[in-house]
Amino acid sequence: MSFLVAVVAVLAVLTVLNLLLSAAIIRLLNEQRRPVTPELPAVGTEIGAFEVTDADGVPVTDRELDDALVAFLSPTCGPCQRLAGKLTEPTVAFVLDGGDRAKAVEYAAGLGAAVRVAFVGDRSPVSAAFNAGDVTPTLLRVRDRRIAAAGHDLDAVRPQHV
Repeated sequence: MSFLVAVVAVLAVLTVLNLLLSAAIIRLLNEQRRPVTPELPAVGTEIGAFEVTDADGVPVTDRELDDALVAFLSPTCGPCQRLAGKLTEPTVAFVLDGGDRAKAVEYAAGLGAAVRVAFVGDRSPVSAAFNAGDVTPTLLRVRDRRIAAAGHDLDAVRPQHV
């Protein structure tokens, strides 16, 4: 009789271990299946101080971004290419030139008349001021020098969604 009790106890322990292992495998598979979304600056974050010159030679500073759409774009980014012409509201676009200013200028020309363009390098002080990283496109709605909305597409930062 004690032999049967020992066998049942061992089987119970093995069953619990099997369940724990199965749960761990399922959790791991679910984590691997999740889409990787690049980090965005947190809503409510105050933007840091910066000053850069736009394509027309006019300074752009953090102090003038009280209510603005800000875009970090790259001429080599597919989703950024699709944004060209869709930025119809006043936008401050920081175009990452990636060392190829001619390509960046050509890309910026297609962004539209409502877009004020400033060319910046990778890991620029402007990116650091917004905590934006180098992932493009990064679109930010700024109000009172704070990030009110952040996303990788226009729908996430439209005024009616903020």
